[in-house]
Amino acid sequence: MNSVRYPLGALVCWLAFALTLRPVLRRGPRPALVALCASFGCQGMYLAMSTPTHLTGKLFGTVTWYNVSVQMWIIAAIACQQALLIHWLHAPEEARVRARRRLALLACVPVAMAVLFEFAVLHGHPRNSFTHPREQPYFVAYQVVYLTAFALGKAVVAKACWFYARLTEDVWVRRGLRTAAVGACLDLVYSLGRFADVFLVHRGWDPSDWATVTRTCLTVGLTLNTIGWTAPLWGPRVQAVRAWWADYRRFRRLRPLWYALYRAHPEMSLQPVPRSDLFALWDLRFRLHRRVIEIRDGCLALGGQVSPGLPAPGPEGSVEERARWEAARITAALAVRPGQDARDGTADRVDDALPVSVMNAGDLDFSADVRWLVRVSRAFASAPAARPEPDRATAP
Repeated sequence: MNSVRYPLGALVCWLAFALTLRPVLRRGPRPALVALCASFGCQGMYLAMSTPTHLTGKLFGTVTWYNVSVQMWIIAAIACQQALLIHWLHAPEEARVRARRRLALLACVPVAMAVLFEFAVLHGHPRNSFTHPREQPYFVAYQVVYLTAFALGKAVVAKACWFYARLTEDVWVRRGLRTAAVGACLDLVYSLGRFADVFLVHRGWDPSDWATVTRTCLTVGLTLNTIGWTAPLWGPRVQAVRAWWADYRRFRRLRPLWYALYRAHPEMSLQPVPRSDLFALWDLRFRLHRRVIEIRDGCLALGGQVSPGLPAPGPEGSVEERARWEAARITAALAVRPGQDARDGTADRVDDALPVSVMNAGDLDFSADVRWLVRVSRAFASAPAARPEPDRATAP
């Protein structure tokens, strides 16, 4: 599992590192951005160095200096995240002083780890598996220092991210902070599991039963941290793609109604009629506005009063019923021969005959108006008398 889990996590971290490195090089060395970029690089180093099992050893194998260096990358990532939060929360001058103090404090952690591990080596090869903490006191102290710094750092990150997510108005910053907070909480599962490996073995705790859980929580937590911290960078792009796709679907779904009106009044279109809407991929917002305007112009060009042949929906009628009734009115108006007025007695008429219009009642914005026209277009295309254009009028 490690050969799959760690490389995938490292890939996510390195992609985030490359994504944040560009603005660092373009905008200059901003402290918060540099700390964010460095945290991704440290997390990527930890996951990449944890992949080769012939160097890291098995979970219960002999611990070497290579293992110590891998864990120091985690401490470095925590230090970068602490500096990032400080620069977010305080003014530049105060943040600079606070960040230096915090980094100086966290720098004591790898120094203490190195000293304790050297003492542990002098008493034999340290191993992750032992029946009682007294067997390897220096290595146990080493684990306590590392796991305590890890747990406290992740707890601070989780609390700060969740608290400030409620204060921001930017939706992607809020989502990113909450995602990072969840990732930090998952990382705490790793520290709790490792504490249990050290202090609960003599009480019957079997570390092998929870090794996969703790390491998976660590990998997923680091990945969620990376995704959360970078959400403000890639989130708006995802939102823009979703908006483009929604406009594309609406543009195509308006074609049945638009094409029927165009055949009746070709002068309503200012541009050549495309053979298909499948490749209308550029200037989509302009095309959608243009299509809505042409549908309105086409309905106005129908003129006259027509009977839809359906009872008018009451005030409590559903939106679908009103859309079908509007589509029936347009169908009836299109059925009148050119030059013939529905009021001259040659066409069917009832007392509820009204001028054709697809304007929805109420003061609507453009998006709401488009949604209404899409409903009318779908009802128009499903009417037998409408006979929509084959395969070009079908929405995706």
